[in-house]
Amino acid sequence: MKKEKVIEKLDKHCSEKLYVRLTRKKGSFEGISTGFILDKSPDFILLQETDEFRVLGYQVIPIQTIKHVRYNKNDKTIHRILKEEGLISEIKAKYKVDLTDWNSIVKDIKATELTIISECEHPKQNFFCIGQLKRINKKSISIRYFNAQGILDKKNTKHNFEDITKLSFDDRYANVFSKYLIE
Repeated sequence: MKKEKVIEKLDKHCSEKLYVRLTRKKGSFEGISTGFILDKSPDFILLQETDEFRVLGYQVIPIQTIKHVRYNKNDKTIHRILKEEGLISEIKAKYKVDLTDWNSIVKDIKATELTIISECEHPKQNFFCIGQLKRINKKSISIRYFNAQGILDKKNTKHNFEDITKLSFDDRYANVFSKYLIE
């Protein structure tokens, strides 16, 4: 799908609050995100994720990684079911996130004090980092990572903005897990 067509469809889904299925790609990585676009800038979208008829957390996704925007009969059915289940009322931005650039995005997210998940889904780099956002630099962030046993790293983990394919926050997994961390 041409970039102009992708942007046109993102604009439509954002303004009309339609359920969307996004195909994201960076290098040989390809992934899917589903939900509702709550806000958009020239370079980023704020998506409220849905999965299996549940309204989940928020994702900031660079538009340059979005290769296809889908809203077919299947997606219309999912939208209708979410509406009939009374879940559309849960679709809303609880936080103001300035989507101008990575610096403005992470400053607003850091202010929430929520646990974040920073990901680079490219197979050669492939990182998943969950933890507290500790530092914001011109070209990167530092996160106090915790592992799958809830043990916090002694040092912060650095992620360059150019490598991030998805940044999640106020996500059930991160919120619940972060209550049970071990120093």
